[in-house]
Amino acid sequence: MGVKKLIRHLTVVLLAAIVLAPGRGGAQNCNAPELICKAAANQDRSLYFRDHCRYEQKIHIERYKVKGDKEATEELRDTTVTVEPAKKPDKSGETPVVVRVIADTDKKGNPKQSIKEGEPTLLSFGAVWDLAFFPLLPERVKNYNFQEVVADRKNERWFRFVPRADVTNVALASGIAQLDAQTGEVLTIKIEGLHNLESVDKEASKMKTFNATIDYNQFEGTLRMPTLAGGAGVS
Repeated sequence: MGVKKLIRHLTVVLLAAIVLAPGRGGAQNCNAPELICKAAANQDRSLYFRDHCRYEQKIHIERYKVKGDKEATEELRDTTVTVEPAKKPDKSGETPVVVRVIADTDKKGNPKQSIKEGEPTLLSFGAVWDLAFFPLLPERVKNYNFQEVVADRKNERWFRFVPRADVTNVALASGIAQLDAQTGEVLTIKIEGLHNLESVDKEASKMKTFNATIDYNQFEGTLRMPTLAGGAGVS
């Protein structure tokens, strides 16, 4: 059997805001370094803002099958979707997220003549992407160990974060968070791995390795949204 190697490039564009509120839930105790707590609060507010917006995501996928020393192209695909909250809550009281495909190609990169809005794509798995885009949410911080590392840029502080050894049933990421040294706003996150994925998606749990570099832009003066990501994974 060959090993499938996935190389992904993801661009996220925020189109229009609907509503802005302080955060997704009540305040939580934060026992992490002070700057990490600021970053967690900012990610919390930023995610709430994003989840009440209509925005667009684009992904470019290059998929290869590797067997021995031979590598064959298996898929070259570009997909664009819109993401927005549903107009009303579901039976559980939660507001579902609606993902619609608006542009797509076949596996050879040729534009599709007919597009199915509801067709599942890699962008349909929002919970998995958010592990990488928003790894420092308040409810996740308690599950990490943090270590400050040397920052290569002025006015920044960098922290390595890894899941605690005793946390095995919560989906988490690991990597380095590059933060504004004063505000704690997330500037860049370098993901080095995703862990315990079986708790959110069985298909995603088949991924052996994943890494990505995610850049964030400022919105509304203080919020930080992921706007560009490039990475690779092996499954």
